[in-house]
Amino acid sequence: SRLVGLLAQPEGLVATAAQTLDYQFGFKVSETWFFLFFRNAVRWLLLLLLGALLLSTSVVFIEPGEQALLERFGKPLADGMVLGPGPHLKLPWPVDKVYRYRTEQIQSIHVGSVPEADEHEEKVVLWTVAHAKEENFLVASRAQPTTGALAATSGRKAPPVSLITVSIPVQFQITNLTQWVYQHEDSSSLLQQIATREVVRYLASVDVNEIMSSNRLESALILRDKIQGAADTQALGARILFVGLQDLH
Repeated sequence: SRLVGLLAQPEGLVATAAQTLDYQFGFKVSETWFFLFFRNAVRWLLLLLLGALLLSTSVVFIEPGEQALLERFGKPLADGMVLGPGPHLKLPWPVDKVYRYRTEQIQSIHVGSVPEADEHEEKVVLWTVAHAKEENFLVASRAQPTTGALAATSGRKAPPVSLITVSIPVQFQITNLTQWVYQHEDSSSLLQQIATREVVRYLASVDVNEIMSSNRLESALILRDKIQGAADTQALGARILFVGLQDLH
């Protein structure tokens, strides 16, 4: 009831403040011209404050290296308006809302083994000791595998394949913000799936000895082009900058 009374008669708050000020200062502060003006104009001052607050939401500043999408009533504009760095005008909140993205920032995803956060704190890392969440990939092998007990008993030859573990960082930038945000539910996860598929396909077609030695750099460039082509087919709006073959064993 007190809150409703305050909203209905905001001058009641002013009267209470006037009594407090009169008591504290020992003279009639409530009879000064400034206080009388403030008491009569309190409603207009509150409206002016509210208007200034809404007006402040009509100006947005986009930082360098960022881009933003402007949505009206929760929906993208017809032209998919993208705001670049600098000041911009928009309708007050909550009519227009702005969503910021670091489009110039180099982002990374990992295919295969994911390095642990504290892995580099160790001075020595041995392949014989588990040091990350490893994932095996099937890779071709031109060398004839040695015959084991299975071949001796069944007469079948072992397939010319091997298993490798590799950590593949994929670095990218967002080049088309509208495609990245609106054409896919989760573009980052989609890029992760695309990169994993291309890695599996490529490793199954190359020789294990070559990819672990002389063709490592060439294989990384080929994988980058393959991932980029698949991302462009899906209109992902991302540019693949680097694909690395690390911790290959």
